[in-house]
Amino acid sequence: MNVEERILNACRELAREKGFYRMNMDELAARAGVSKRTLYRYFRSKEEIIEATIDRFLAEMAVTVNHLAEAEHDSEIFLQTVFDQLFKAGQFIINPFTLDDLRVHYPHLWNKIDSFRMERIQLIVQHWLTQSDKHTGIDPRIVTAATIACIQAILNPAFIINNGLTFESTARQLSRLLTAALK
Repeated sequence: MNVEERILNACRELAREKGFYRMNMDELAARAGVSKRTLYRYFRSKEEIIEATIDRFLAEMAVTVNHLAEAEHDSEIFLQTVFDQLFKAGQFIINPFTLDDLRVHYPHLWNKIDSFRMERIQLIVQHWLTQSDKHTGIDPRIVTAATIACIQAILNPAFIINNGLTFESTARQLSRLLTAALK
């Protein structure tokens, strides 16, 4: 594993334990097994490391989602598989510490995550609608917009934190709701 990968993996681990905001460069360097000077050789700031960590995760999720969209036509299995991957690999983003950090300290990074997921969701819903004849007579733009609005309103840090929920339980319940609506 190269130095950059070690730094990004260390960022994921620390974020999973304490969120983005509470980790510091000393801890990050120690966890990655490098000096602070080496950290700054690869990244200009903690925020740049956090953003690179999120970018790498989004790229990994894009590969997963694209593969599943082509291979899996059952919306329930598709959503379950995507959420399982998110819960496994994305713990550093969906834990309460990080969700709160994204809401309070890094809203621009949440916006990046939200843009990514909205783009993917739009493509997936369009794909499902072209695979299914069950939604004839319903404009695909309406189904897509309703799905996106539902996800944005519910799967976001403010809603989850303000309602004392966990990301995982919220996502699983929303998945059941959307699956029922898309059938």
